[in-house]
Amino acid sequence: MPVRLILICSLMLCWFSNTAEAGMPSASIDLTEIAQLRLQSISFFLLLFLLSAWGLKKLWNMLARDFPKLPVITYKAALAGTFLWGLMFLFVLTMISGARELLTPGAWEKDGRTYRLTDSESKQETQAVAEALLKERRSKLAELRSALFMHVATHDGNYPANVEDASFADEFWLQPGEMNVKYGYVPGEKKSDLVQPLAFEQAVYGDEQQLILFTDGAIKQVSLAEGQEALSGK
Repeated sequence: MPVRLILICSLMLCWFSNTAEAGMPSASIDLTEIAQLRLQSISFFLLLFLLSAWGLKKLWNMLARDFPKLPVITYKAALAGTFLWGLMFLFVLTMISGARELLTPGAWEKDGRTYRLTDSESKQETQAVAEALLKERRSKLAELRSALFMHVATHDGNYPANVEDASFADEFWLQPGEMNVKYGYVPGEKKSDLVQPLAFEQAVYGDEQQLILFTDGAIKQVSLAEGQEALSGK
C-alpha cells in the first residue's frame, strides 16, 4: 500500500504544474515557469527512481527462484540498492569529469547543463584538422607528380596531351575528400627548363588557399588570386 501511495503522489506531482482551475479566480499561488520545470524534473526523476526500484525487486526475486542461495528482497531493500547503485554511477562520472579536467585544464566550460570546449580549444582543434588535411593534400599532389614524371620518362619526355591520355590510373587525378573532384591539368608538350604550372587543385576546401604543381616538381601553396594569376600567365 505505501508503494502505491508513493507512486500516485509522484504522478500527481508530474502533472501538478499543468493543472488548470476552472470557474472563479482562486487565491492559490502560481509557480513561475522555472519552478514548474524544476518541479516536473524532480517529480519525474522520483517516479523513475521508484519504478527502477520496483523493477529491481521483481527481477531480483525472479532470479532468486532459480538460485535458492539468493535472499528474497523487499521493496525497501530494492530502494536502498537502487540508491547505492546511483551513487556509484555518480561517483564514477565525477571521477571521469575530474580526470578530463586534469588532462586538459581550462579546456571545458559550462554551457547550460553540459560542457563544451572553450573557444581557444575549438580553434586549436579546427587548426589541427586543417593542418592534417593540408598535409594530405600535399601528399596526394606529390603522388600525381610522381605519376606524371613517370609518364614523361616512358613517353620520350612528353606530358599527357590531356587527362584521358595519361598512362596511369584515374585515381591519381582525384583530390582528397569525399567530393571526387579532379585536379586541374595544364596540357604541355615536352619537358623543358621553363617552369610553368602543370597541375593544380580545384578551390573546394574553403580556406582560400590552393596548391599548384609546377613543371620543376615544386608544390607551392598560394592564395586563390595568386593561383589565378599564375595559371592565366601560362
